[in-house]
Amino acid sequence: MTDNQDNSKAKENAETTLLRHPDVACLVGLWSQNTPMILAALRSSDAMGKVAVVGFDEHPDTLAGIRDGNVYGTIVQQPYAFGYRSVQWLTTLATGGQVDVPDSGMIIIPHRTITSENVNEFAADIEAMKSGNGPLLADGDDVKIDGAGKRVAYITNSLDPFWTLADAGCRRAAEQFGCQVDVQMPSSGSIEEQKRFLESNVAAGIDGIAISPIDPENQVGMINEACQATTVICQDSDAPASQRKFYLGTSNYLAGRAAGKLIQEAIPDGGEVMLFVGKMEVLNAQERSQGIIDELSGQPIPDILAE
Repeated sequence: MTDNQDNSKAKENAETTLLRHPDVACLVGLWSQNTPMILAALRSSDAMGKVAVVGFDEHPDTLAGIRDGNVYGTIVQQPYAFGYRSVQWLTTLATGGQVDVPDSGMIIIPHRTITSENVNEFAADIEAMKSGNGPLLADGDDVKIDGAGKRVAYITNSLDPFWTLADAGCRRAAEQFGCQVDVQMPSSGSIEEQKRFLESNVAAGIDGIAISPIDPENQVGMINEACQATTVICQDSDAPASQRKFYLGTSNYLAGRAAGKLIQEAIPDGGEVMLFVGKMEVLNAQERSQGIIDELSGQPIPDILAE
């Protein structure tokens, strides 16, 4: 079920599911805000503790739910690394350096599985990142990048707590490499707003742009136009048909497989499962849901991803 990133609709979707499917065994939130809205629906429906919950991302309510035993676990990306590496590698390219990109055109940053066993340690890491004390991920020759005078932009797909950590990673990298970064979050979560960001960045002569496309299939043209003027990479969500330099982020399919494993642990006897997400046209939503479905149905992992 989709909610177009409307929290009220997300809660309503979960409440409707509980009403229409009283025997549902597990509710799964595919985007950051979905799991907190699932928890809100469980509270309002007096169903807390009666249905298993599996989530994605590290929303504070999701982590609190894990501590309280109301969420079995969550699959987290590493948005701090998304931001940090985007700034690092855009600055590298802007200064004439090279980035080692696999033939697939995808640089994968591994996901993590958070359960009651490691949630407190993970939460401490998050607080360090938010306070500006996140790790410096570059080492060796990478730290020699001199980004003085270089400007890069980091475009998210919405306003969401998820992007707070990406912002922290961007600023930590900019501090280390001496460049400037502008983190741009479309308040409406629309492709029109992302288009305006792309156009204004190109007009301003920005040295590189990292974007999380909202609707990749319908944004190829605008991304390609920006690529004619500057270096563009995709982060978090890919637009593989575009001329972007590379994709940086999670393998959302493998993250979906990991979520499928959590679902199997949470409801070992099986049962009905409902997935909730903001928008299905976003590639990460498609890949996560497919990964879950393939894991629950026992499909093999594609060879190119299993290596």
